[in-house]
Amino acid sequence: MRISTHQAFTSGLRGLLDGQANVTNLQEQIATGKRVDTPGDDPIAASQISSLNRQIEQIDQYQVNADRAKNRLNLEESILGGVSTSLQRVRELAVQAGDGSLNIEDRKGIAIELRQRVDELMGLANTRGVDNEYIFAGYQADTPPFVRGANGGFDYQGDEGQLFIPISSTLNIASSDSGKALFADISVPNNFSVTATGSGGATVQASAVTNQAEYDAFYPENAEISFTVSGGVTTYSVTRVSDSTPISGGVPSQELTDIPYTPGAAIEFEGVQLQISGTPAHDDTFTVESSDPQKMDMLSIIETLANGLDSLGGSASNLERGELISDALLGLDNVMNSVNEVTAKIGSRLNTIETVELANEEIKLFGQDALSKAQDLDYTEAISMLTQSNFVLQAAQQSYVMVNKLSLFNFIR
Repeated sequence: MRISTHQAFTSGLRGLLDGQANVTNLQEQIATGKRVDTPGDDPIAASQISSLNRQIEQIDQYQVNADRAKNRLNLEESILGGVSTSLQRVRELAVQAGDGSLNIEDRKGIAIELRQRVDELMGLANTRGVDNEYIFAGYQADTPPFVRGANGGFDYQGDEGQLFIPISSTLNIASSDSGKALFADISVPNNFSVTATGSGGATVQASAVTNQAEYDAFYPENAEISFTVSGGVTTYSVTRVSDSTPISGGVPSQELTDIPYTPGAAIEFEGVQLQISGTPAHDDTFTVESSDPQKMDMLSIIETLANGLDSLGGSASNLERGELISDALLGLDNVMNSVNEVTAKIGSRLNTIETVELANEEIKLFGQDALSKAQDLDYTEAISMLTQSNFVLQAAQQSYVMVNKLSLFNFIR
């Protein structure tokens, strides 16, 4: 095979350029510390590096999200701690209000502090987070959850939403709790109403649920107190409305059929106590109708207690006042149970976040190790290759110079 002078020069030049490119590439790798700097350096490794970088960036974002969730939950936990402390004081005041030795002025003094606690609890329930959002408003984060109603009481303006934040590829964590379930939808004791029919002059002087558990077992049944007047003697009987079955009651317990009537005397049955005064006529009836289960917000429970302590005075109101305090205590216990339950859930979420953060760090370390292996330069190997490439380049340069001198005209004299 014949090799032309042009071909020899071209081949030598190509070798020089390739050698220079190889040396330059190795020098750049040593300078940057990266084996793969562009996709052209190693297409397969470049694809792997791109995927690993995305994975590490995603984990970093998950860690940022986890910190945000922790901050929100820690704030909520702190707020609920304040709510719990305030509710405990309210409960102490309610128990104190039940002291029979207190007069109306003493109870009004308790009512004043109760209203102060209402303002305090309303402020806690309307707390804003570091992002200036109301933490108990659900998705309505720009709206204060609780406001005073136009006709008294309190209105909840939020919803039942919870903010979930992704802290890993498989887990979204709740970073908030709705004030509706926590503070607004609080079960309060079942109660009843009394409807009188007939022509007599008897009226209900006082009525109350005195044994909530017994009354709840009777609910949703209704009862009827019917009066009979015969020979100048007035008696009463108590029966179930649904089937006219006689009801037992009193102390000691007995079937309440043809019981002599004494105005103002207590009539007790199924956890209910009534005091009826005046003179009933023959066939007069008082129907005790069970109310549907009710829910009330935390603030209204306390304000209702304060208002009752202001208004219920004198011996005639002892029964209603006892029920008022009993109902308030049961409602407060339900609020505190709700707060304690959510506080426990917050603790569980914080533990979960801590566990996931550690797992994310482990995954990130594995990803960084794989990225290093795919991308980082082995300096020992690179320097050795650079030395060898320099040697090859120098040899090629010397060879090129020698070949460049070869010409047929050098030998023609």
